[in-house]
Amino acid sequence: MSFFEDIIVTGFQDAIFNSFRWIGIAFKWILYLGKKPFNQIKMENWNNRIGFLITVLIIAISLYLLNS
Repeated sequence: MSFFEDIIVTGFQDAIFNSFRWIGIAFKWILYLGKKPFNQIKMENWNNRIGFLITVLIIAISLYLLNS
Protein backbone atom coordinates (compact mmCIF):
# COMPACT_ATOMS: atom_id res chain seq x y z
CA MET A 1 0.00 0.00 0.00
CA SER A 2 1.03 3.55 -0.43
CA PHE A 3 2.00 5.89 2.35
CA PHE A 4 -1.32 7.76 2.36
CA GLU A 5 -3.35 4.55 2.41
CA ASP A 6 -1.36 3.40 5.44
CA ILE A 7 -2.12 6.67 7.23
CA ILE A 8 -5.85 6.36 6.48
CA VAL A 9 -6.01 2.71 7.56
CA THR A 10 -4.08 3.38 10.76
CA GLY A 11 -6.30 6.36 11.59
CA PHE A 12 -9.42 4.28 11.01
CA GLN A 13 -8.12 1.51 13.28
CA ASP A 14 -7.31 4.00 16.03
CA ALA A 15 -10.76 5.57 15.70
CA ILE A 16 -12.44 2.17 16.12
CA PHE A 17 -10.27 1.34 19.14
CA ASN A 18 -11.04 4.70 20.80
CA SER A 19 -14.76 4.38 20.08
CA PHE A 20 -14.82 1.03 21.93
CA ARG A 21 -13.12 2.75 24.86
CA TRP A 22 -15.63 5.62 24.97
CA ILE A 23 -18.60 3.25 24.64
CA GLY A 24 -17.24 1.24 27.57
CA ILE A 25 -16.70 4.38 29.65
CA ALA A 26 -20.24 5.62 28.94
CA PHE A 27 -21.76 2.22 29.77
CA LYS A 28 -19.88 1.99 33.07
CA TRP A 29 -20.92 5.53 33.98
CA ILE A 30 -24.57 4.68 33.30
CA LEU A 31 -24.17 1.43 35.24
CA TYR A 32 -22.84 3.36 38.25
CA LEU A 33 -25.78 5.79 37.85
CA GLY A 34 -23.37 8.72 37.78
CA LYS A 35 -22.22 8.13 41.36
CA LYS A 36 -18.61 7.66 40.29
CA PRO A 37 -16.88 10.62 38.65
CA PHE A 38 -16.45 10.31 34.90
CA ASN A 39 -12.71 11.05 35.14
CA GLN A 40 -12.21 8.18 37.58
CA ILE A 41 -14.04 5.75 35.29
CA LYS A 42 -11.91 6.96 32.39
CA MET A 43 -8.78 5.81 34.22
CA GLU A 44 -10.10 2.33 35.04
CA ASN A 45 -9.26 -0.81 33.10
CA TRP A 46 -11.56 -2.90 30.92
CA ASN A 47 -13.22 0.04 29.16
CA ASN A 48 -12.16 -1.22 25.71
CA ARG A 49 -13.36 -4.75 26.41
CA ILE A 50 -16.71 -3.59 27.75
CA GLY A 51 -17.17 -1.26 24.77
CA PHE A 52 -16.38 -4.08 22.37
CA LEU A 53 -18.84 -6.42 24.08
CA ILE A 54 -21.59 -3.79 24.05
CA THR A 55 -20.97 -3.17 20.33
CA VAL A 56 -21.11 -6.90 19.56
CA LEU A 57 -24.27 -7.23 21.65
CA ILE A 58 -25.97 -4.36 19.79
CA ILE A 59 -25.02 -5.88 16.43
CA ALA A 60 -26.26 -9.32 17.51
CA ILE A 61 -29.59 -7.95 18.75
CA SER A 62 -30.01 -5.93 15.56
CA LEU A 63 -29.36 -8.97 13.37
CA TYR A 64 -31.77 -11.06 15.44
CA LEU A 65 -34.52 -8.46 15.15
CA LEU A 66 -33.96 -8.02 11.42
CA ASN A 67 -34.18 -11.76 10.78
CA SER A 68 -37.24 -12.45 12.91
